[in-house]
Amino acid sequence: MTTETTPPRSLGAVMSSEAGYEADVDDAPLRISGFVALLLSLLSGFTIVALPMVGFAIAAVLFGMFALRRSDSQSVPVGTTAARIGIVLAVLFGTWGVGRYVLKRNTLGGQAEYFARQFVRVASSGNEIYAQELQKSYVNRYLKTMPLEETYELERLKMERQMKEAQERGEEFSPPGDEDNSTITGLVKYPVDKEWVLWRPVRVFSHYGRQKAEVVLASDHTKDAYKLRIVLEYLVHKDRGTSEWYVETCLPYRERIVAESVL
Repeated sequence: MTTETTPPRSLGAVMSSEAGYEADVDDAPLRISGFVALLLSLLSGFTIVALPMVGFAIAAVLFGMFALRRSDSQSVPVGTTAARIGIVLAVLFGTWGVGRYVLKRNTLGGQAEYFARQFVRVASSGNEIYAQELQKSYVNRYLKTMPLEETYELERLKMERQMKEAQERGEEFSPPGDEDNSTITGLVKYPVDKEWVLWRPVRVFSHYGRQKAEVVLASDHTKDAYKLRIVLEYLVHKDRGTSEWYVETCLPYRERIVAESVL
């Protein structure tokens, strides 16, 4: 008569089986960095409206790559799916935001450069009145039916009268935009068809919610060439929905003096 014998089991194995689970279960590790990457990728969606938010997209990709690092566990780490989704969203939002900014800068920059060159042509041709009109926003310009020459002549006589009255009172009177007017008047000495050189790339920027562009044109390629700094603003008609540029300032370009250190 033979008897069957069973191999002895360890105490830990017995307790594990009694508890309803095996002892050698390989638990999946938790990758919190994957969920952080997903959260940062969602925040990177604001890159569409604010370019500095692209930093969230970069951080999301870095956290996602860190979450997808190799694991010694045989189970798939928890959080890798969130990391993959976060990387895809971060790349999508980041590319969309940066591409939109580059396209907008190139489009508005090209328009601003073209309008600045046309403005210089008008000033060089001696049409000072039309040049001054281009320096006004569309709401402040005179109507097309008004005689500009007579209107500006009346303004000039009014300005001279104000200056004379100020001198009689012993006060100083400086006409507004005097430096701009002298700069525009000085452009008459240049030929109308002169090819002005774009001294540096057009700088498109936003100032208190107002879209602007800075164009620096030079008379030639030499270092000592005469340079014009033209700042334009991009305006949108609220009623008609159309848009246009107007010249905010037109002054000689001056290098800004910046102190290396402040004591």
